[in-house]
Amino acid sequence: MKKILFTLVILVLSQLGYAQDSEDIFREFGHEKNAECVTISPFLMSIGKMFAKDKEDSKMLSKIKSLKVLDLEECSQIVRSRFASKMEKLRLKGYETMVQVNDEGEKVHILMKIKKDVIRELLIVCAGTDDCALVQLKGNISKNDLAELVNSETTKRNGRH
Repeated sequence: MKKILFTLVILVLSQLGYAQDSEDIFREFGHEKNAECVTISPFLMSIGKMFAKDKEDSKMLSKIKSLKVLDLEECSQIVRSRFASKMEKLRLKGYETMVQVNDEGEKVHILMKIKKDVIRELLIVCAGTDDCALVQLKGNISKNDLAELVNSETTKRNGRH
């Protein structure tokens, strides 16, 4: 009985250590040589809203609280490989997969955290041989807001706006 209990405790602890937060990834890779890490704070996001092209863009920007980008493209191949390997094994606690693409070795995952039908965080992970990046967008975006944005952009691209 003690062996079973001990085994279960080890299993649970190993899973807790395996689950990560997106902030852990930014911390781990943000200080690598040639890594670019940019954070746009809530204050800067509110200022950016004033420069929006139209009312729809301003409305969407008001839903976004912060933006963080980690670009490892200029880092060594060793760093990019380590990042890609880490992303392959990644188990982010509380995230749901929205989109997952694997195209000729380039892998893109779009993950989201949802609370009460509101997207609180979007996480875009790009991991490949050349392109390695992580984008974190925090805010309060409803599914309706997202649908409106897609419809608006589709209309603009089709020349109807």
